[in-house]
Amino acid sequence: MKKLMLKIALTVATALGASSAMAGPFILAGTDADDHGFANVSGNQDGWLFMQKVLENLAPGVTNGNKTVVILGSTSSANTAASSAFNLSSLAGAGGWTVVNVSTANFASFFGNTGSGTTLSGAGILMMDSNGNIGGGVNGSAFTPYASDINNFVGAGGGLFSQANGYAWLSALLPAVTVTPESQTGLTLTAAGNGAFPGLTNGDLSAGPYHNRFDGFSPIPILATSNVTGNAIIIGGTGGSITNPGTVPEPSTLALLGIVGLGLVARRRMRA
Repeated sequence: MKKLMLKIALTVATALGASSAMAGPFILAGTDADDHGFANVSGNQDGWLFMQKVLENLAPGVTNGNKTVVILGSTSSANTAASSAFNLSSLAGAGGWTVVNVSTANFASFFGNTGSGTTLSGAGILMMDSNGNIGGGVNGSAFTPYASDINNFVGAGGGLFSQANGYAWLSALLPAVTVTPESQTGLTLTAAGNGAFPGLTNGDLSAGPYHNRFDGFSPIPILATSNVTGNAIIIGGTGGSITNPGTVPEPSTLALLGIVGLGLVARRRMRA
C-alpha cells in the first residue's frame, strides 16, 4: 500500500511540477535606465548595471528551453545600452546565451513565427527599451498588436524586461493597470528588489529620473519605489503570465502536497 501511495504521489507531483515549469519571469520598470548608464573597465555602471542585473535575474527563471535574448527594435543609443547589459552579464560567453536584435519592420514575422531568423518561438528573454526617453527607442504602441503573444510567451516560460515605453501594450492586456507619467529622481529597492538584484544599489537606480509609475497591479510584487512619492516604479513576477501572475509552487512543494493528500485519503479508507 505504501509503495502504491508513493508511486501515485510521485506521478502527481511530476505532472504538477511539469506544469509549474511553464511559467516565466517578467520585470516591468518605469525607468529609462538605458539613458542613464555607461560601461567602463569595471563593467556596466548605474542604469546599465540595473539592466544587466535584470537579465541575470530573469535567465534562471526561463523555462522554455531557449537561451536567446531578443532586443526588440532598439537602434542607436538604446541598442548600445541593451547590448552592453547583455555582453557584460553572466549570460554571455560561459553562460551559453546569445543576443539578437529584431527590427520593428520584422515584428510581424517575429511574433508570427514566420521569419527566417530568430522568431518568438526561439526566444528566451524579450527586451523593450524606454521609447523616446533615449535615442533609438521604440514606442510601446508598436507592441500593442502583439500583446497577447507577449503574454502567452511569458506564460509558456519566457522572460520579459520592459522599461518606460508608454506601456500601451500592457494596457491592452490589463486595462485595470494604469501606467501614469511621473518624473522624479530617486528610487529605493524593496526587500524583494534587493533579493532580485544582488549588488545593485539605490544609487545605481537613481542616476537619472524615472518616467512612469504603476497602479492597480496587485498581486505583482513591487521591486522599487519612488523616494519622492512612494509610488511603485519597478514591479515584477516569477510565475504565471502577465495577466495571471500568481506564484507557482516549487515541484518539491507540489510533491509534498500530493503525498499528504494521498495519505489523508488512505487514512480515511482505513478508518472506514
